[in-house]
Formats: sequence, C-alpha cells, structure tokens
Amino acid sequence: MKDIVKLKKLPKRLVVVIVATAVVISAVVGWRLVADSQASQTPDTLARQYDTKKGDITSGVTGQGIVRYDRHPQAYAQTGLLGGVLVQVGQQVKAGDRLAVLDEKALDDALDAARDELEKALIGLEQARSAKTLGELNDKKNKTAGDSAAADTGAQVAQAQSAVDAAKSAVTGLEAQLRQLQGQLDALSADDPRTATLTGQRDQLQTQLDAARNQLQTAEANLVSQTEAKNRQDAARQKQDKLDQQIAGANSTSLDQAIGLAQVDVDAARKKVDQLQALKDNPYLTSDRDGVVLSIDAKIGDEVGPTVPVTSLGDPGKKQIVLQIPQSDIGKVTEGQEVDFTLDAFGDRKFTGRVTSRSLVPIKDSNPVAYEVVVTIDGNDADILHGMTANATLIIKQKKDVLQLSNKAIRLRDGKQYVNRKNADGTYAEVEITTGFSDGKVSEILNGLTLGDTVVVEG
Repeated sequence: MKDIVKLKKLPKRLVVVIVATAVVISAVVGWRLVADSQASQTPDTLARQYDTKKGDITSGVTGQGIVRYDRHPQAYAQTGLLGGVLVQVGQQVKAGDRLAVLDEKALDDALDAARDELEKALIGLEQARSAKTLGELNDKKNKTAGDSAAADTGAQVAQAQSAVDAAKSAVTGLEAQLRQLQGQLDALSADDPRTATLTGQRDQLQTQLDAARNQLQTAEANLVSQTEAKNRQDAARQKQDKLDQQIAGANSTSLDQAIGLAQVDVDAARKKVDQLQALKDNPYLTSDRDGVVLSIDAKIGDEVGPTVPVTSLGDPGKKQIVLQIPQSDIGKVTEGQEVDFTLDAFGDRKFTGRVTSRSLVPIKDSNPVAYEVVVTIDGNDADILHGMTANATLIIKQKKDVLQLSNKAIRLRDGKQYVNRKNADGTYAEVEITTGFSDGKVSEILNGLTLGDTVVVEG
C-alpha cells in the first residue's frame, strides 16, 4: 500500500514518460514477432514452382504474317467500259453469279465503229484481189503480144525457106535439062545441022541456070538472115520471158501477201464485231468459281478487259500465309519446310502448313530488310479467314511428346545441372538432371525427373 501510495504521489510528467516507454517497448516486441513470422514464411511466398510435362519442343525461324485466300482476278475477255459493279467486298458468290455489267451506250458506239472497220477491210480485200486479177491479165496480154511477134518471125523464116526450096528445085530442073541437051549435042557430028539449034538451046538453058543459081543464092542469104533474126528474137524473147516471169512472180507474191493481209484485217474486224455483238447480247461479267469478293479493282467508267480485272475473288478452300522473314533468317528457309503457327483470333490453338515459296527479292522499303515467304495451310479449316494475323515458326528441328521443363528451373554448377525437386511432404531435395534438346525456353529432360514432378526455384 505504501508503494502504491508513493506511486500515486509521482509527478504527472514522470507518469507520462513511463507509459510512453511501455508503449514503445510493446511496439518493438510486436514488430519483431511479426518480422520473425514473415521471415519464416518468405521461402514459401517467393518460391516459383515449375512442373514437368510432356509436349513438343521446336526450334526454328519465327515470323509474322497475314492469312490470304488464293486470289483469282475476274476480267472480261474483251475490252469495254465498266457500267456497274454488282457485288461488294466480303460478299460470297457462286460460280456463274453476275459481278459487273458493261456500259450499254459505249458498247453500241464500239459496235458501230467495229462494223465500219469491217466494211473498210472488206473493200481493201476486194481491191487487193482486183489488183491481182489486173496483173494476171497484163501478163497474159504481154505474152500474147510476144507470141504474135514470134509467129510473124516464124512465118518470115518459113517463107524464106520456101523460096530457097523453090530456087533449089528450079536449079535442079535446069541442070537436068542442060545435061540432057548436052547429051544430045555430044551425040551429033560437028557438021550436023541440028548442032547449031541445040547449041542455042543449051546456051539459053545455061543462062536460065545461072539466073536460077543467083536466085537460090539470094534466097539462101535471105533465109540465113531471117533465121538469125528469128534466133535473136527468140533469145531476146527468152530473156524477156524470164524477166517477165520474175516480175510476175514478185508481183503475184506481193499481191498474194496484200490479199492475205487484207484477209487478216477482215477476219480481225469480223471477230471484233462478233465479240462486241456477244458482249452487247450479254454484257455481264460472271464469276468463274465459288468464292469471296476480296477487292473491287475498277470503278464505273474505267476501261476494263483481259489485263484490267474488275474484281478479285478469294478461294476459301485454298489458304496461305504470307510471312515476312528477316534477312538474318531467310537462308534457313526452304520450300517444303514444315510450319507451325497460331492465329491471334484463336489464342494458343496450333495449326500447320508448309513453305510453298520464298522470294529472292526483299520486300520493298522493308526496314530492317525482310523477305516474303508463302506458307500453304494444311487442311481446309473453315474457321481460318482471310486477313487473320498469324505468328509462325518455320521448323528447323522438332522433338515431339518429350518430357520437358522450363529452363528457368534449371541451374548449373561445376558443369552439371541441378533442380530443387519438391517432395511429397513439402521439403526440397536437390537432384542432378540430364537435359537434351532445347528451344531456349524449355529443355528435354532425359534423366533425374519424371512426369508431374514439381521443381521449386527460391528467391
């Protein structure tokens, strides 16, 4: 009681100090108890756990890209002005569906112009044929004139030959008469009164014979002259005929070529008319397959045709991924290479494909430099749509369904590999392991662990 009484008599300031000191001591003791409690729990709180599991380990080239349907441009076989587009991007179409229509007035104008061209081509063909006919007639005329001249010269030679033959006959007859008369004279005596008469007749025959011989000589000279003239004319005619034949042949070839070219013009003009008439009868562009409209490639009023498509259709049954692969990895890519990929639309769901082609020319303006690689998607999954983004791995090496563990759970010491395996009672045991193939993130476990083991990493 005395002590209590004495305490009660302590100054108020001292009491306050004593109480404050007690509070501080209590706080310090409580903090140490909490800290010790937390310290005992820290290994469990900060420990990271990794389980062994089975799966595929893949090493390869990675790239990103876009899913593309096989693209098929839809174009008119003939040129015309586009009058209207009957589909929209993203629309599904069937084979035979109408995609576009040509401008009707432009078709009418084009058809009229084509008919005019055909008419001109027909006139040109007729003129070419007429020119050939005229040339052939001129050739016949020249040949006839030459034949007539040759016939006249031949007739003159024949006349000269007849004159020679007549003169020879006269000479021969006179010579026979003269021989006969001379025989009579030789049979008479010198004083025979008939001698004088026969001698006069002989002299007269001799004069006629000399004249006949002169006439024969003249006729033979004329025959030689006429023959030489005919030979010269024949030689000249042969040369002229050869030249005429060459000219005629050249003219004929040229005219035949002109006719051929004119016929080509006619055929082309007629074909154009037929094509335009067919377009006028059916001005619609129709789909050549089932597909999806990927793009509208022309606008109303544009000139479209074989090289200028109106739309492009995608074939959902044939899909590809167009990847961009950096230049540091393009040398590791080969045609036929297996590819695993995921699509952003489906999370971690995996798909497969194969490399179809790789470009040898870098993508324009790519920075860093990258090359285009086309991957054909296996199967025909209807869920895969045009334009989806893909993350692909072009497989260089792969091991399937192997026991694996995260590389983060493995530590090295003295050239060996160790893990802290968690026991069934919650304690840890250091275990040496052997690893195999690794992709840099996980490693194949060859020895030391089994499927379902848990490995703990502290700190």
